[in-house]
Amino acid sequence: MKKIKVKKRQFKIKLRKKVLGHHAKGVIYDTENGMILAPIDDYTIGRYLGFKGGWNISEIKELLTYIHKDDIVYVLGTHIGTLLVPIGKQCKTIVGYEANPDTFGYVSKNVLINDLENATLFNYAVGDSEKKISFYKNTLNSGGSKIKPIKDSYLYSHDNPDTVEVDMIRLDDHIKQESLPKPDHIIVDIEGAEYFALQGMQDVLTDVKMLYIEYVPHHLKNVSGVSNKEFVALILPHFDKVRFVGQKKEIDLRTSTEEFLSFLDSLYNSETADDLLFTKEK
Repeated sequence: MKKIKVKKRQFKIKLRKKVLGHHAKGVIYDTENGMILAPIDDYTIGRYLGFKGGWNISEIKELLTYIHKDDIVYVLGTHIGTLLVPIGKQCKTIVGYEANPDTFGYVSKNVLINDLENATLFNYAVGDSEKKISFYKNTLNSGGSKIKPIKDSYLYSHDNPDTVEVDMIRLDDHIKQESLPKPDHIIVDIEGAEYFALQGMQDVLTDVKMLYIEYVPHHLKNVSGVSNKEFVALILPHFDKVRFVGQKKEIDLRTSTEEFLSFLDSLYNSETADDLLFTKEK
């Protein structure tokens, strides 16, 4: 993100606070996602919710073609709930994890505002073990908050995020400890920590019908420090097909693993992000 763009956004946030008052912490938007309370400092999602009336609506519609009324859905990286709320209205149970303590406050309130009684939320990062980790709390785009990268970048620190210590859990263990129902579907958007989360959910992936996971090349390089092969090695044993949502490309992993890896490498080399939707044959 260019510095001049950051300065412009910061100025607009200051103006918004001046108009609403320094005690204002959030704004409620009536959107296709539901009634959503968003941080007043978050220029990125606030602008979309306010002017577009929704956030990632096409993504939600696609996911709902796989999710049914009796299904149990886990969302790793709920952010403020723009995805969790509408999906939670269409499934039996929804379980959400959000590492950012500030953002967790918003998703908790949005669950209440939308009368979502089937939701269970946890204020934890999801990773490879139970431990304390350093975490960046971004403000201009709070959805970009992440575990402290192995290699920092202006992309992650442009708004001078506070660094806090948060608790991380291992999903396979946490499900047992909390006696949670096993998921039918898992949605993962945790800004580069996906690799670590996958390491900690190998048992549960055995029975998961669908895995929807964000793929961002610079996150692999800088946040988790792993290659494409290391990343997908934790996924391929569990699924039969993959759909590149943005690229609108589907590959049968049972017969075309090399094609999948080659296409993923092309995205990596061109710094092209996408969402990957993995499924199993019934």
